[in-house]
Amino acid sequence: MKMNKKMLAWVIMACLSLSVQAQIAKWLVRPNYDFIEMMDYGLLKVASNGKIGLLNKEGKEILPLEFDSITAFKEERALLFKYGKLYGITDPYGQIFSIEGKEYKLPDGVNRFYSGLLLVRQNNQYFYLNTEGIQVFGPFAEAYPFFDGHALVKSYADYPKNPNETYCDFINTEGIPFVLQDEDKKDISFMSSFHNGRAIIAIKKKFYTIDSETYELTPISIDSTFNKKSLVVSPAKEIPIIKGDEGYLVGAKNGKFIFDQFMRLKYMELLGNEPVISEFPLESERTYTSVFKKLSKDNRYGLVFKGKELLPPQFDEILHLEDDLAIVKSDGKCGVITVDSDNNFLFKLNNNENIGFNHQYYDAKLTTLMPPYIKCTSATVASHSEDCEIQIESRTENENVEGNTLTYNCRLSIPKDLTDTLTAHDYFYSLRYDGLLSVPHKVTISEWYVKYYEVNLSNTNFSISSANDTISVEFDLIKTDVARNDESNYFKNVEVVASNFSEQPILNKITENHYIFQLFGIDQERINFSVRITEIGCPTIEYPFEMVFVKPKPRERNKKTTVTITPIQKKTTPVAKEIILLD
Repeated sequence: MKMNKKMLAWVIMACLSLSVQAQIAKWLVRPNYDFIEMMDYGLLKVASNGKIGLLNKEGKEILPLEFDSITAFKEERALLFKYGKLYGITDPYGQIFSIEGKEYKLPDGVNRFYSGLLLVRQNNQYFYLNTEGIQVFGPFAEAYPFFDGHALVKSYADYPKNPNETYCDFINTEGIPFVLQDEDKKDISFMSSFHNGRAIIAIKKKFYTIDSETYELTPISIDSTFNKKSLVVSPAKEIPIIKGDEGYLVGAKNGKFIFDQFMRLKYMELLGNEPVISEFPLESERTYTSVFKKLSKDNRYGLVFKGKELLPPQFDEILHLEDDLAIVKSDGKCGVITVDSDNNFLFKLNNNENIGFNHQYYDAKLTTLMPPYIKCTSATVASHSEDCEIQIESRTENENVEGNTLTYNCRLSIPKDLTDTLTAHDYFYSLRYDGLLSVPHKVTISEWYVKYYEVNLSNTNFSISSANDTISVEFDLIKTDVARNDESNYFKNVEVVASNFSEQPILNKITENHYIFQLFGIDQERINFSVRITEIGCPTIEYPFEMVFVKPKPRERNKKTTVTITPIQKKTTPVAKEIILLD
């Protein structure tokens, strides 16, 4: 059967479509750390021996391992602590704005910038620092972070002369105090921080809400009449503020207020009204997805990349998966795995040439092509196929700027079911490199069993007198062209088997390669028989023949039966050469 060009092209394309370049898992960060945490801006917080540093998204160090702690990034700034003290401020590029020696401390609950300003405490006074660590506002007797563009502070009336004389105030992000129309700030007895555009303020015992944009005051009333009896007022000129577990409690004659640690209103209960509860948005958690999933077996863990196994179970733990990064623990240390989609490693067996087995074994070369960053000294190849033995001592290495190569000699064992027809056969290999173990990859090579002998019949045409005659057939085993120069006679077993005759042939060995078999009592028109040659450790090769008996016609003078023996030709189908480097 001939294959036309269109069909052949289709087969070749189908074969090529099975050739897959494998994704390479590689270390972005080698497992040298006690702890690794992913942060915003693609940064990695790393820890070793109790000290913390930062790596960028390429795994390069941007802050050395010398800090006690590093806060999360907020507003593109994180805080650095060293020697148990606030040491400085850093940006996502690792630039440090040092405030060492200033002896700044953070007020309770403050660990980040608000509106580009950081509230700090120094010698029981409060200051605000800008994003470069420069002191821009202060001192204040008390202060809170910025909300809605304003910060609640307690300012000094005249600090040098009388540091105990203070008053409540708001400042904006430029440090400018607010202006209260038609009221004197000295009459203010209480103020809260802004939340959702409103704050609580008490002037001359009366409670108001104040707008963060217009500073407009609105009296707080228990009903809509806003008469003298319905207004919410303090029982005394000095408004008591009680600090409790829930925050700050401020009482009134006909209501109460509860504020959080930053003086934001979180609960208001007025006489005859349902309580009003404020919700504070939680710090938004980092959201992320991952191209990885983890897999496990026998308390070891591996990685799946886009639905396909990338690394078999080999790690102590998979700690975190985010984007194209995986934090893993290996031998008690943490590292980061990523995927190199631009490179691949390839296994080439026998230089991708078809393999013809003459005997039980075939010696081939296995070559592994790797990208330049995988050094030969860190790499070894393992066979996962019983019929391929890698000869470790034959290993050779070659490294250059384009890529690195490992080469081994391999001894292949002939597949048990291999025939003399070209057949695809799979081998599996894995690569151990840089402390990682790849999944087994498939290499498909077309193979066939090369006939070492041909069967040559000495007598293919002869006559017999009757069905009772004994038929004797001699044959020789002749070495084929591929074996002409091989003087060895390999141990083999020779059989002759008839497939459609009740009595099996009797075979006699005359010499190493010369045989004779006999058949008795033949009374049928044709007999199919095969000469089977089985070399030790190899499949059987079968040589089929057909023996045809032609009896004389009734009036024919020659009364003998003619016997003709012809080989039976196998039907073969062309096989396109198929090379599958990796699966």
